[in-house]
Amino acid sequence: MIFEVANAFKRTCLLEQESMLFSGKALWTTEHFAALTQHFALQPEMGVGGFYDKLRLQLASCEADDVALMAELFWLVQLPASNLSPDMKVARCNEIWSIKPAARWPTTSPFLSKKILSGLGSAGPGYNNYLPRELAFAVIAFADLVAKPLAEREALLNDAWAFAAWLNAIPAGKGRQLYHTLCHLFFPETFERIFSQGNKNRVTRFYKIWRAEFNDDRPAMDLALLELRKSLELEYGDVVDHYAPPVDTMAKIEAAKAKTEPQIIDKIVAFESGQTADAEAEDAAAPALRRADNLIFYGPPGTGKTYAMQARMRTAFDDGEDYVFVAFHPSYSYEDFVGGLRPTSTADGKGIKVEFHKGPFLLLCERAHASPAQRFTVFIDEINRSNVAKVFGELITLIEPSKRVAAGSAANESGAWVTLPGLNEPFGVPDNIDFVATMNTADRSIAQMDLALRRRFRFQACPPDPDAIEPRTVGTVDLRALLQRLNDRLEYLLDREHVIGHAPFIGITALPELQQVLAQRVIPLLEEYFFDDPDKVQLVLTGHTKASPFFVRSALNPATLFLGGKHGVGTEPRVKSTVTNPAGWSEADIRALYEPPRVDEGADAATATA
Repeated sequence: MIFEVANAFKRTCLLEQESMLFSGKALWTTEHFAALTQHFALQPEMGVGGFYDKLRLQLASCEADDVALMAELFWLVQLPASNLSPDMKVARCNEIWSIKPAARWPTTSPFLSKKILSGLGSAGPGYNNYLPRELAFAVIAFADLVAKPLAEREALLNDAWAFAAWLNAIPAGKGRQLYHTLCHLFFPETFERIFSQGNKNRVTRFYKIWRAEFNDDRPAMDLALLELRKSLELEYGDVVDHYAPPVDTMAKIEAAKAKTEPQIIDKIVAFESGQTADAEAEDAAAPALRRADNLIFYGPPGTGKTYAMQARMRTAFDDGEDYVFVAFHPSYSYEDFVGGLRPTSTADGKGIKVEFHKGPFLLLCERAHASPAQRFTVFIDEINRSNVAKVFGELITLIEPSKRVAAGSAANESGAWVTLPGLNEPFGVPDNIDFVATMNTADRSIAQMDLALRRRFRFQACPPDPDAIEPRTVGTVDLRALLQRLNDRLEYLLDREHVIGHAPFIGITALPELQQVLAQRVIPLLEEYFFDDPDKVQLVLTGHTKASPFFVRSALNPATLFLGGKHGVGTEPRVKSTVTNPAGWSEADIRALYEPPRVDEGADAATATA
């Protein structure tokens, strides 16, 4: 029934340019859209009050037929969504119409019946929270459409892919859900009953057909979903719905997610399978500022920091989120991360021009502002390897959750706004962007980080976890006990930030593998911790500085090395320590690194300890 109404709307409003609700009125014309564009779409109201209070002020100078057109636009925007009840949809249409009544309210219109207005599915809570932007997009899009000759309009309304390409190309529609609702409403055989980019991302990622260009080319994603539907029809029959059996992709996604390990922060994903519980309360309310999360996983090498961040990245991917990944390094700069002036060649290739180049963070912020109902994340590996204060610049203030701005809001409407070097318009970090980073405390401790940055992040420790080592034993060697003893010695001699992670010991199944881990990962790390102090390296590994199967010690005598040059280098000999061939290290040798020493005869018996 609702699709029959959609076809009637296309014919009556978009081709004949007459009213859907008010018989005989020519509402869908360039004249009336020009008024709504001037007074509503291009003039957002920033005063106090709810959306409908502001709309009354915006439309005060419009003609009655202009207001009637806005009421019909609201009817169309809410037609496919089930977020509002039919009674509330009628009440809101009536409220808009009553700003300046053009005729008698059509109480008995069949297009205002509950059967028609029940909707096709929920568009998620963001659809009502950001309703002004959806309506502004509708005004701009249909103003463009009705200005076209009749033949062009007919061609667009009869060709699903031409319509989608046209709608996707309108700049005001970037991030708007109306693209998805209108495409399905007008062409249900071509476009899925999925009303958000995020959930289309989830479906295409679940079936492993997602591509990065889908974020900017929505028709390409819809074409991939159509091909997916054709393949699913071969398996399940003609009825393919990602929210209902037998396909029910969303339920499968949730079931798969439930089987994975719990994540650090639970993500709330709005499904489009039913009416949102508080949708009618949200209908007239401005979106509340959301709590952004700034998180750093910190710990020594090999403790699972990157693994934890990758788990968050996988969750973001599966949840349909958009994100960027960057790795900080000593030469990483503000211009690399945020943006700055860069020389580029001119179009003819004969000259040089200087242009502002946007970095990955600024580009993500733009996408987050354009899609306020979605969630975005910046993943940063080794955040402390760069000059963090220099890389972040004024962002040190802007990324603080209390200084965030509402995604998609106008400049200076809320939160902290600044003008970035090279950009003319104010900039604010939106509240739908999270930060997740890793920090190697062996490189730099938390105490050495910029105090301003420390206050704006929460820190989650990733300490060594011997219990995570599987298999636990290699022959007679207890890997967990070995790691614990080495780390106890390191913490005593240094601190807990310079211990060894459990990652190098995971998955070792044979003695040669363990020998290589000790020779190529553990001992080099100890040599880095105790540079130019081989005695400490051996002390941590073996617990003593006596003769050991792991090291060969020899004297370096200046009298024999520098004949006649003792006045330049001195006469004191030095000890050279060399790692032996790891192939000769036995299980007994390695067990001795952590087992209590045996009590020997003589002087050693008095000092032997566990």
